[in-house]
Amino acid sequence: MPTIACRLALMLLLVLPAACVTSDSSGGGQGVVTDTLGNKFNVDCSSGLCVCTPLDGSLTANSCVGGSGSDAFVLAPFSVLSIYALFVSSYGGVQLSAANPSHPAACTGDADCLPGGVPTSRGTATYGCRNGLCQCTTTVCTNTDGNPSTYDVLTLCQADIPWPKACPYVTSPRYASRIAEVAAVCGSQDTCGTVPADCRQLTAVAPAIDGGAPPASGVDGGP
Repeated sequence: MPTIACRLALMLLLVLPAACVTSDSSGGGQGVVTDTLGNKFNVDCSSGLCVCTPLDGSLTANSCVGGSGSDAFVLAPFSVLSIYALFVSSYGGVQLSAANPSHPAACTGDADCLPGGVPTSRGTATYGCRNGLCQCTTTVCTNTDGNPSTYDVLTLCQADIPWPKACPYVTSPRYASRIAEVAAVCGSQDTCGTVPADCRQLTAVAPAIDGGAPPASGVDGGP
């Protein structure tokens, strides 16, 4: 792995603040979500933490974090509905960082994005299917600048990377390369308006015409 990738990955890990993933257990957050690898999870937010139980019993959460507690798949209601492999402490607390494995929730329609919404401390976060991903449709899970969080971008860049079966994860060649790209475009910002080109995108990218730029508007190029 190139040295520059290691340095950029470490920079992002040191600068990006840790985030808490909690929910309000008053209701909602029940159903099934699917990650971008095709794995399905039952979701249950009744305990105050939205726990995702894989329907495939051979799939296990591996956060690559040690301590007194256990690993679990947890739903994070960010701009992109995301599934994380997190370490849950013995007292039930969780925190995530750029080193945590995560995948976006995939969809073919709004019904795949927990129609009842996801309870959070700010209210119920609701999601719709946009470009095959469950994306936020309310201000509860929208950032003030309209951009996805840097955590969202990191998750998008893991969409095609298998869940880890061994540690360390953050320095594995595929993720180290992606995290370096995110560090290069997002820097130390909490939100980021750019998703690296080889990562999953929030919106569909129009194909280029004849290998070049799309035609300009006008009589010949169309509206």
